[in-house]
Amino acid sequence: MNVKRVVVVSKIKSGEAAEIALNIASRLSSSGIKVAYSGALAEAAGTKGVQLEAAGADMAIVVGGDGTVLRTVQAMGNVPVLGIKVGAIGFLCEAAPDAWQEAVDRVVSGRFYLEYRTRLSVSHRGTVYSDVLNEALITTGKPSKILSLSVSKDGELLHRGRADGVMVSTTTGSTAYALSAGGPIIDPQVDVVQVNFICPLAAGLRPMLIPTSSRVEVDAGSDGPHALCVLDGQSSFEVEPSSPVVIERSGSPAAFVRLGGPDFYRRISQKVNLGLGG
Repeated sequence: MNVKRVVVVSKIKSGEAAEIALNIASRLSSSGIKVAYSGALAEAAGTKGVQLEAAGADMAIVVGGDGTVLRTVQAMGNVPVLGIKVGAIGFLCEAAPDAWQEAVDRVVSGRFYLEYRTRLSVSHRGTVYSDVLNEALITTGKPSKILSLSVSKDGELLHRGRADGVMVSTTTGSTAYALSAGGPIIDPQVDVVQVNFICPLAAGLRPMLIPTSSRVEVDAGSDGPHALCVLDGQSSFEVEPSSPVVIERSGSPAAFVRLGGPDFYRRISQKVNLGLGG
């Protein structure tokens, strides 16, 4: 992959992230790569920023945590993303903040590879929303109120009952909200969709793993509170009663820049703190 133009993204309101991002931009520029800046970072650089959706970049280098990476992927689709961790978890990030120079040098010299991750397409009443990398969550819009949910896979009913919500997540999302909600950790080589009910009244109900080729429909019913669909924790829309939210595999996967070999279980051990690995 020949990288000619990179957009640099920084975590909002983080001085450390902004400083590293500006240093990255300077190193890229000195190597002959064109640099664009997003948001407030452009102001700090004394230049005009770009909208991520129209950046026209070959790659995005994101300095921040998982939230910043998710926002960038949601805006830029399948443009490759290299994450430099400045945040609480940084599970989606590839390099530590003190290793940004080596990471940039490897980008410049082409010593990296791309890892593709499935995203999910979400639509409702004819409107197609931003693809999700982690999860789509259908939940109540009113705290302490529960929904009457009907969830089907390719037209076959999976469950009908009452719960705080239902989460449809990717393999990538298995280590995010889905994990906190009691779902399993899924190896990235196993490409599946996880359906996870949030606090269901049916106490024996457990997360379900289904093929990524499946079409999932979630109907929030009309006899309860209004529901919201939250996309990767970044945006949301109101769910109309008795109109299903349709979730299926996106034709546009996310692409992540990787600098070394597979290290999923090391990341689990270090970031999720489950006592796995060394």
